[in-house]
Amino acid sequence: MSEASTPVKYRTAADAILIRLRQAGVRYLFANAGTDFASIVEALTGDDGSDMVEPILVPHEAVAVAMAHGYTMVTGETQAAMVHVSVGTANALCALMNASRLEIPMVFMAGRTPITEDRTAEQGSRTVYVHWAQEMYDQAAMVREMVKWDYELRAPDEVDKVVDRAVNMAQTMPKGPSYLSLPREVLAAAAPPSENTSLRASPTPVYPDPAAISSVAKILLSAENPLVITSDTGREPEAMVHLANLTDRFALPVVSTYPRYLNLPSNHSMLLDYAVGPHLESADAVLVLDSDVPWIPAKDGRPANAKVIHMGTDPLYSGYPLRGYPSDIVIAAQSSISLPLLLKAMNEGLDEYEGRIASRRACIEKSRKKIRARWAKTEEGMETASPIKPAWLARCVTDVMDEGSILVNEMGLPLPHIALDTPGTFFAASPVSGLGWGLGAAVGAKLASPDKLVIAAIGDGSYYFGNPAAAHYCARAYELPVLFIVLDNSGWGAVRRAVRDMYPKGRAVLSNNMPLTTLEPMVEYDKICESAGGYGARVEDPAKLPKALQRAKYAVSVEKRQALLHVILAGA
Repeated sequence: MSEASTPVKYRTAADAILIRLRQAGVRYLFANAGTDFASIVEALTGDDGSDMVEPILVPHEAVAVAMAHGYTMVTGETQAAMVHVSVGTANALCALMNASRLEIPMVFMAGRTPITEDRTAEQGSRTVYVHWAQEMYDQAAMVREMVKWDYELRAPDEVDKVVDRAVNMAQTMPKGPSYLSLPREVLAAAAPPSENTSLRASPTPVYPDPAAISSVAKILLSAENPLVITSDTGREPEAMVHLANLTDRFALPVVSTYPRYLNLPSNHSMLLDYAVGPHLESADAVLVLDSDVPWIPAKDGRPANAKVIHMGTDPLYSGYPLRGYPSDIVIAAQSSISLPLLLKAMNEGLDEYEGRIASRRACIEKSRKKIRARWAKTEEGMETASPIKPAWLARCVTDVMDEGSILVNEMGLPLPHIALDTPGTFFAASPVSGLGWGLGAAVGAKLASPDKLVIAAIGDGSYYFGNPAAAHYCARAYELPVLFIVLDNSGWGAVRRAVRDMYPKGRAVLSNNMPLTTLEPMVEYDKICESAGGYGARVEDPAKLPKALQRAKYAVSVEKRQALLHVILAGA
């Protein structure tokens, strides 16, 4: 190679960012590139993978953020995503909202339109006509409500401290995304060697007030009808184990309402129900644990005469403008910390309450039998019912899952009919319900757990929002075979239910003709997966469903390619 053609390699701010992220424990950069990425591309070229984050090209910004989300929800490790200036930030916003509401730590970065007009291209100045229209007065304003911290990198010698702060803010309780915008001129500027390879530490966990824990223990021990309501305790697998031990020891019934994680094993003696309404009014003590919406007053009523305790990393959900649940005691701490302390405190005052605990246990068992008999009633005849019942699909999916299999559920399978036992194996959509999360999250989960079977159950309406071409591309390009199941009821059931709630005797309900809710004519979703090299099949006959799932599992596990089952259900 002649001297004139020898590549020039020197450290830029882009190099420094990619190196510092890796030093901070970030493994992957899920990226959707634009004209602001030139220095990032140059920095990554020739890297042997030991010093910098590993790039994952994702053809849509929402899928990039969902993949980072999926990887982190399985591993607990902070990842990074980067998109193209203002327009890429806008495309990613829905997925970022999902990550924010589920406290997913992430360094979310975006280029910033070049600041200068008259400098050279090598200095990063404007060279493309879009560089004028894409600039905003405040690009970060789009995401500010959904991130914990935002900043624009202004000087190349500030990289280490700025990246460290982005990571620290993302990892500080309650966790969540941070946002860093990167002007092209700064990315291209020479950066000095790092003067401090030591990372700036994130805060140590917060421990609850012992007096408050003691008060909670006394309330729960003395209650005749206590109730634990949780949604997200299973975010920390060890917290699920603590919850199982606590509730079993003291006969505390649990309602897992709108769960986004597996909070208790399906067969746990204290898992009472997934619906809170039938149990709320009679409760005389309510422990709201990692739950933003423990009940819906307009539907479920409210506790008639109960002490209400809220515990979690952000138990009052400070990012929610309106949330007015009663609260007698509020404790801010991770459940993996607070639950063992509560168990200890309750053990210390146990002796005088053993009889009451035994009485509660007997009542809970009776209630559980009634509830499960009702669940079983809905399963009658499901093996032959046509169209396919969601309960039958749930049962068949359970049958193909191995121990440790991961289920990503977005507007998908009904939980009363699924058997799940292992912590960290069930993940559902964010409470903000930014549709389309499940496709990218499942591919990210597979990247995190390449040896596990990952199943994604996605409603047909959600599948549209998931940018399926981009998601299936990533599954193929990075050899991440996921078993996708599209539950096709040819409509948006949530919209239909909202109409029925507000206008039960309205024209739309009485005529059974609801505009804007029907997804017809039907799309051949399985063909979309086939176009990306995957296996696809459509299933309408309930008798053929078990074998169809086994065939799809074979494609994923043996043939090592993604699969999609298009399952036809009754209309929404």
